[in-house]
Amino acid sequence: MAESAVRSSPVGEGDRSSVSTTGSFHGSTDSIPLDDSDLAHQGISLLLNNKFKEAKELFETHKNGSPLMHMGSSFVAFMEGLMSFEDERLSVAMKALQETEKRCETNNGFVSSFKRKLSRKKNTTQSQLNLEDKLQRDVIIADTILYQSILTFLNQDIPSYVKGGWLLRKAYKIYDRVHKTVVQLQQKLSDSKIPGRADLTKSAATDGNENELTEDLLSQLLAAVSFGYGTLQLSISLVPPKILKIIEFLGFEGDREAGLSALHYTSNSRDMRAPLAMLGVLWYHTILRPFFALDGTNAAAGVPDAEAVLDAKQKDFNNSSLFLFFRGRVQRMKRETEASLMTYNTALALAADQRELQLMCLYEIGWCHLLRLQWHESLKCFLRLSEESKWSKCYYEYLLAICAGALGDTAGARERFKVVPSLVKRKNNQIEAFVARRSEKLGKTVPSAECMQLLTVELLFLWNAFPTCTEEELRGLLKVCESQTERGVLHLKCLIEGALYRELQDEELATTCLEEAIARHQGMKDDLHVAAFAMFELATIYLKSPQTLPKSKTLLIKIRDNLKDYDFENRLSVRVNNAIKVVEKTLKAQN
Repeated sequence: MAESAVRSSPVGEGDRSSVSTTGSFHGSTDSIPLDDSDLAHQGISLLLNNKFKEAKELFETHKNGSPLMHMGSSFVAFMEGLMSFEDERLSVAMKALQETEKRCETNNGFVSSFKRKLSRKKNTTQSQLNLEDKLQRDVIIADTILYQSILTFLNQDIPSYVKGGWLLRKAYKIYDRVHKTVVQLQQKLSDSKIPGRADLTKSAATDGNENELTEDLLSQLLAAVSFGYGTLQLSISLVPPKILKIIEFLGFEGDREAGLSALHYTSNSRDMRAPLAMLGVLWYHTILRPFFALDGTNAAAGVPDAEAVLDAKQKDFNNSSLFLFFRGRVQRMKRETEASLMTYNTALALAADQRELQLMCLYEIGWCHLLRLQWHESLKCFLRLSEESKWSKCYYEYLLAICAGALGDTAGARERFKVVPSLVKRKNNQIEAFVARRSEKLGKTVPSAECMQLLTVELLFLWNAFPTCTEEELRGLLKVCESQTERGVLHLKCLIEGALYRELQDEELATTCLEEAIARHQGMKDDLHVAAFAMFELATIYLKSPQTLPKSKTLLIKIRDNLKDYDFENRLSVRVNNAIKVVEKTLKAQN
């Protein structure tokens, strides 16, 4: 994701030309020597300040002038794809990243056509890249591979997770190699400053053409590689445990703390990736941590860290739509629904020329109204999304169906349910598979308004939104559960009631409801996710007490090892895996 607010440089002042691959690719029409580092900073500034179109034009104009600008052009495409989730834009982004990767490889013939402009370097040859350029290109290649892996993960199916894992490992090996090289050069440069050792380290801090590699240059190279390394480490959090085992077997293991540390290092640097690293930190604390319940039942655990970043950059990104988007996320995590609605609406207005950001804000606005059971307002947001977004038409149609049904238009809801299966594009996608299966069943009869209201609450549960609700909102959701009388949904009703009571700290009643949900689901051939999620909710309750920790571990292992092929299995498996680690760590500490 990205940020926005208009200023000349989002990463600070100072000499920004020290890390720059000034030059042109073969076929470039640029005739004026370019400082591509300054140009890249300008492009990132535009990108993060509500000026996507201008940033795109700048990078596109100069992308044949240097690897850095080519990467900037691909990054804009990546951002457009990531924010829209639309297949066409994702495909364009993937091709752009692959092209940049190819253009930056030093063994594909482009080296000989690379025309250096001698604005800064003392010595260089046309046939040999200096070490600075080679390291910079290696980082860019790793960046493109990393972004390709993220786009691949978006498919959320097993083959994509495996392919994405391989790409992650490939990127990691490059980052690791560059990181070791830069650290060694820094050490040698440090040694050269020690009296009596200068002669011994005379060539230690130079490139292949005897150009000096300064401390500032090496620090910026380290910041560049740290951004990719940090993003990679956090991306591992998206990988289901069974796929993660494969990656770890291949010699790669994720470390979230190391990832965050690397991103913080880059965010405080003068590298062009500094503001992007800041966004990576915000993304982790406001989206990844609560969605995957990485902190157990404490969904607001990331609030202090996110607020620290937001407050520090407030004056620089005051009018940034994307900055406000993250501010709205923090407000939701703090259970400030009204404040988050106001923030999202402000961001929506400021993003007038950014369709992708508008759709992101609309989705969040619709979700906030759903928390309050304001189905009519949600319906308006989801209707616009269904008309303007190309991502998962079947998902938006399902949202429209349950909101319409919740408002009493059950006949209209039934007609929409009939359409949903025909809109499925990716059968292996968890969301599309879920809404298609549900819609096939609901389209055969006229569902009740009470049942549709329950299904809107179910989505809130599955998206782990209960921890962002106020007590008043939670009580309102409970009333929806209490209105259910149809035998066919009582297992689902009990699951949601149990989760709501747990959020309201009534763990005794929560346990009763969850156990009833499991009992009612026995023998059923559909809604397999109900039993898995009910067991997980019970496990989180048992996890709080030392006396019931063994029961928690037993349930978690049962989910992991015995329950298969249920809806949102990959999503829940990440939460289960994290919970098991917490239980084992706690039990070990007790012993």
